[in-house]
Amino acid sequence: MSNPKNTELSQSRRSFIKSTGAASVLLMSNALFHFPVKGSGKPGEVTGRSPWYRRLTRWGQTNITEPDSQTYDIAWWRGYWKRTLTQGIVVNAGGIVAYYPSQIPFHRQAEHLAGRDLFGELCNAAHEEGLAVFARMDSNRAHKDLFRAHPDWFAFNADDEPYMEGDLYVTCVNSPYYDEFIPSILQEVIKLYKPEGFTDNMWHGLNRYNICHCKRCRDKFKKQSGFNIPESVNWDDPAYRHWIRWNYDRRLEIWDFYNHTTRSAGGRDCIWVGMTPGSISWSAASFRDYKGICERADMIMLDHQARYGNESGFHQNGEVGKLIHGMLGWDKIIPESMAMYQQGTPNFRLTSKPEPEARMWVLSGFAGGIQPWWHHVAAYHEDRRMYRTVEPLYKWHSANEQFLVNRRPLATIGVVWSQENMDFYGRNNSQRLVDEPWRGMTQTLLRARIPYLPVHADHIDSQGDQFSALVLPNLGVMTDRQITSIKNFASRGGGLVATGQSSLFNEWGDPRPDYGLSDLFGTHLVEKYSDHNHATSHYTGETLHTYLRILPELRSRVDGPRSGSEPHVSADRQFARHNLPDHSNLLANLIRWACRGNIPLNITGGGLVDCNLYHQSGRMILHLVNLNNEGAWRQPIHELSPAGSFTVSLKVPDDVSGISLRLLVSGHNLQVRKINSWIKFEIKSLHDHEVIVVT
Repeated sequence: MSNPKNTELSQSRRSFIKSTGAASVLLMSNALFHFPVKGSGKPGEVTGRSPWYRRLTRWGQTNITEPDSQTYDIAWWRGYWKRTLTQGIVVNAGGIVAYYPSQIPFHRQAEHLAGRDLFGELCNAAHEEGLAVFARMDSNRAHKDLFRAHPDWFAFNADDEPYMEGDLYVTCVNSPYYDEFIPSILQEVIKLYKPEGFTDNMWHGLNRYNICHCKRCRDKFKKQSGFNIPESVNWDDPAYRHWIRWNYDRRLEIWDFYNHTTRSAGGRDCIWVGMTPGSISWSAASFRDYKGICERADMIMLDHQARYGNESGFHQNGEVGKLIHGMLGWDKIIPESMAMYQQGTPNFRLTSKPEPEARMWVLSGFAGGIQPWWHHVAAYHEDRRMYRTVEPLYKWHSANEQFLVNRRPLATIGVVWSQENMDFYGRNNSQRLVDEPWRGMTQTLLRARIPYLPVHADHIDSQGDQFSALVLPNLGVMTDRQITSIKNFASRGGGLVATGQSSLFNEWGDPRPDYGLSDLFGTHLVEKYSDHNHATSHYTGETLHTYLRILPELRSRVDGPRSGSEPHVSADRQFARHNLPDHSNLLANLIRWACRGNIPLNITGGGLVDCNLYHQSGRMILHLVNLNNEGAWRQPIHELSPAGSFTVSLKVPDDVSGISLRLLVSGHNLQVRKINSWIKFEIKSLHDHEVIVVT
């Protein structure tokens, strides 16, 4: 395709890349975009100077399928928006197919659309109700007619065969498809409908397991790095490592360019936010630099619909919220696509998710600072139970929203992570090397009822003062700067717990002569580290029967036979695998010792409960989520089992009197006892969750 519009877009992109000041000039020159409202007091109404993406916290999406072009009952769904107090919706617009009468060549209209402007009808209906609209794009694949017209827009393997998913052709992120074709769609949608912003489901293109060998990629990579495109996945190959970094940079360039495009056409608040997964391992595999994205993003549209497999419980959803807020900031919002159908393991898109499963996933997200975003696939369902799940959750959220946003976590334990550790240390074995140690350590903190926060290794200097101890769960890859930050934290009196091969590798995954933190811990590498794949495979599989040894001399106090030194084992990984309480108890006691007991919360009583502690001006918020269920680690759960009773002790900040307690879920009044800066109270029972506001 060749037309003046595309030439103009190409020139615009080149100018954007050359000039870092273009976006700032644009933001100053464009007026604030107001979407229409039907009357005062509507959820989406613009008030004051606060942009819409900082205020709208309840979202929804009917993920349109092509048959919906004929049967979409907009009137019914408008009633659903009202009943659920939804403030913004995500509506399929274009990309693979268009749900409006697009005039862009090769932008194929959805089957059965037959001239109907379905996106326009939904966009207008939402604006009439005072709702914001995210126009959803799918920008990673195309049909054969576009491939035949522009084969140079698509990704090819080393045998010069196009990559395909089903009968669709996968596009290349370095081609005019991303630089010209998709921007032309964004501009057309803005001109016709004025949506508030754009999301994109699969904007990242090929993942790192598939290398594009098209001429454009070969030439660009050679010019940038001096290397030829790598032939295969090889983490010891410098070319492959640079190819990884190069791909991350390209995705961030797309993020910046698409925001420049939408803001140029739609005003300073017409944002492009893509979509991002909750899994760091999947973010790494798809070249989405989470920290780099959060440094740019006005909000995160989180595509993390359900729990998968039997490795993670509901608490993982809250943990993802806290991890992202740690990079994005706690003043921004993170709507999460929450499937109302059975998404996960198993995956049945036509079947309603059991209400307890959907409810607990949503509530765990609330506890971690995530905002709700209901998600139905298609606009018509034979199984209509899923429609009843959302309304009570959204009504509770609306009534208590002030306690769920703009709050600061009070955890004193930081668990350190980085995406580089997933890439250059985890490599092709990230499940065992990175995920399992993380999961074992965080599940230990969960079971011990110790509030914690994920903290990026680059943010220790800026965020470290809030922590009394940091935990490094097999953080093998660390930069020199990160190591210096850890040492500075320890020199200020901070406690430190590190496991496995933490600090043994530099930012490229190459082994150091000794641990970077060897002088801090007084431990040294006994023999030179050799082959990464062999060594890590042996390291993660050996001595599975042993326990962590802390201080051998303490054994003299316990009756039993004497022997020599026993081997060590990474207890965090073992707890993730085998769930033995001894491993968890040892790790929890280590952390308590390292932080010198500086934990502002203590809860006693039976049951598994996720504890999240926050501060707002003049008040504390304790959000408890009941995980005491036979299905907590095996989905879907069928019913909820109450937990409790619990005795809670809280250390209150100076600006909180601690004499008044308000329970937002049960509505009960509690008696509170206060001694110095600590308060103590009882909770008789915990059904699904409880939010305790202390003033």
